Amino acid sequence: MSGLPFTLRQLEIFSSLCATSSFRRSAERLGISQASVSNQVKTLEEQLGITLFARRPGQRPVLTPEGVAFAEDLRDFEAAGRRLASHRRSGRDLAKPVRYKVLIGQGLADNFVKPKLDRFFAANPLIEFDFESRPPSARLAYDIEESQFDFALVHRRADRSVDSIMRELALVRGGVYGHRSFAEGKTLPLSPEELSALPFIMSNAQSSSEREILLTLERNGIRPRQIVGHTQYYDVMAAMLERGLGVASFSDAIMNPALREHVIMLFPLNDWRLLWFRRDRGEDPRCDIVESFFFSAVLQDPDYPTISVAGERKGKGRLNSA
Repeated sequence: MSGLPFTLRQLEIFSSLCATSSFRRSAERLGISQASVSNQVKTLEEQLGITLFARRPGQRPVLTPEGVAFAEDLRDFEAAGRRLASHRRSGRDLAKPVRYKVLIGQGLADNFVKPKLDRFFAANPLIEFDFESRPPSARLAYDIEESQFDFALVHRRADRSVDSIMRELALVRGGVYGHRSFAEGKTLPLSPEELSALPFIMSNAQSSSEREILLTLERNGIRPRQIVGHTQYYDVMAAMLERGLGVASFSDAIMNPALREHVIMLFPLNDWRLLWFRRDRGEDPRCDIVESFFFSAVLQDPDYPTISVAGERKGKGRLNSA
């Protein structure tokens, strides 16, 4: 193993910088100086002969294409490291209850995970979950690290990069959805002009999420002339769609399957990735049990509307943890 163009410490710092996109936060998280973070990354780049991060004054460091590829391979390297570490004798008391903190999308929790929890808890009485749902965030990796989640299962727009700590599981459709009555006598997809005239339901007013949605709509030539409501709750938005009160930018996957008879896609927008995070807890078979449950609860549910599964697209076979 001698002669590798990196050290484990350099890989740890690189991984932290991928997660935080901040030299300051990485330094605080690792208990070292910002200069040390910068110097270690610079040395790593010199040893590899490539640029991993694009750095501009006053802006967050951004992974270059070479950096993205290196981060992807680092996940495989870390997985191999965990397999090697599993040969260590475990000192965990598996007879004690364990509680995991889970970040999960509200639609995923309500439609796919919670309906199956009764059987999971009956089979695994010593495992408990604390679920937390949040609106989609551009700071996903930072939120996960800051709040110390053990697992995360969330959707993120496919036009955004995948943080190095996350693993993509599947791809689902996204677009502007509304009651099928809005499409009566018209050809789908509706034109941007037809959509602009419809009443829109948005997320919380003045939130970054609403601004992003409006920008996405504008890029597609859609400029809503009437906004009839705001809500941060997907189920409230879905109920308004079912009643024909308006249309909304939505992911097919978070819609209750029962609504699909009445609510349809009127215009395609960004697809959404299903992303998974698993914190490295060393050798603990319960983490494997939890991961297997979440994967099966969603991906093996016939009502989860995948376009494709990541393992099938990449030819990696079984979906492994990040």
